[in-house]
Amino acid sequence: MKNEEIIQELISFFSVAVVFLVVIALIFMIFCKRFKFNNKNIELYGLLLDLNTPSLISISALTINYLFLVWCTISFKGIQVVYVAITLILVLISEAVIDNFKSLPLSLGLTIVNCLSIQVVYKLYQYLVEENFSYILLIVLFLLILFVFLYYTYNLFRGINNVVVGHKYLKGKRQYKV
Repeated sequence: MKNEEIIQELISFFSVAVVFLVVIALIFMIFCKRFKFNNKNIELYGLLLDLNTPSLISISALTINYLFLVWCTISFKGIQVVYVAITLILVLISEAVIDNFKSLPLSLGLTIVNCLSIQVVYKLYQYLVEENFSYILLIVLFLLILFVFLYYTYNLFRGINNVVVGHKYLKGKRQYKV
């Protein structure tokens, strides 16, 4: 891919990300009007409410990385070096902000698997479109994309869980020292 095409693809990703953020904001606005903030029905909001700024930055980087991986998968453009660099930078930001360097090798390994899965989906899509169309291969492609999305979601929730558990542990540790 040329640099111009990569920049156009990144601009289209940013437009998708803005639309995603607007939809999420509307959903939160609708649900926050229905519930009171001290109600236990808003566990996700309560989970994010007590976090400090580095933890929120880490979760934001994880969410942007998740959205970026989903976009790379459904755009069927394949993986580029720039895309790998972006996702690695987001993972590094997520781990570095919360000083969680113990799990950095695992996170980097999972990121490499994420990038390889994007490439596998792309190659299967290319084969399906250019070489040999088959309904069986189409079903395999659909199931592979479904599996990849579930894998991305697992990585997102694993990362969020690590941030929240680490923050709660540090908060509890600080309380004992005081």
